[in-house]
Amino acid sequence: MIGHTTYGRGLEKVLVMHDWFSDCSSYEALIPYLDTQHFTYVFMDLRGYGKSKSIQGECTVEEAASDAIALADHLKWDQFHVVGHSMSAMIAQRVLLDAADRVKSFVAITPVPACGSPAPEEVIAFLEDAARSNDNSAMQIVGFMTSNKLPTTFYEYKVKRWRDTSLADARAAYLHMFSQTDFSHQVQGLKIPVLVIVGGQDAEGYSEPVMQSTFMKWYQNSELAIIQNAGHYPMQETPLYLLSLIEGFLEKHA
Repeated sequence: MIGHTTYGRGLEKVLVMHDWFSDCSSYEALIPYLDTQHFTYVFMDLRGYGKSKSIQGECTVEEAASDAIALADHLKWDQFHVVGHSMSAMIAQRVLLDAADRVKSFVAITPVPACGSPAPEEVIAFLEDAARSNDNSAMQIVGFMTSNKLPTTFYEYKVKRWRDTSLADARAAYLHMFSQTDFSHQVQGLKIPVLVIVGGQDAEGYSEPVMQSTFMKWYQNSELAIIQNAGHYPMQETPLYLLSLIEGFLEKHA
């Protein structure tokens, strides 16, 4: 079974997935404040990351979504909410397709749309070099995703956690997943409630105009919130405000 950590015993079940730069430990700042009376949170580590670090796979969007649904089956969840961050928000959209009758709502945090985040070959090469071993390039990426407005020690911390919590091959494989996958034509018209959370200091590819032209057009029941003081990692930059947005939305669709 895919690695996961559970908090709470509430009736509303919530599956949470992480981004490219860390396992689910990136959510640590939220944990003391989770509403564990109303919600049961399960934080899932993707293959090659965290508690699933030893589980090999192809690291495709279909495989990851299948793992998420299999975990929900294992937990005996008939219905549940999904929270995805960046690349795992793309995976969550595949879950919406493959388990549409079971997902009650979806929170997309600084997300990759279902069309992916394609980039020129030289950019992909730069990203893969960072993913495999180049710490300086990796720090540049974190800086770029936060408008270079955070302490250097945060960038150093993010890169160290990336190395410590994941495998190089998995990092490289997920890069190709979210840069080369496009199933956007399949999600258009889905009626599942969706909250898209944008960081006001995030990179242009994750900005409000991008979300307006993708998520807000594709999903019939979608809304958008902007955290002006956050970049790509609001669970670490503005954790309490992020949690208030998440739980407020989940309560509406309980």
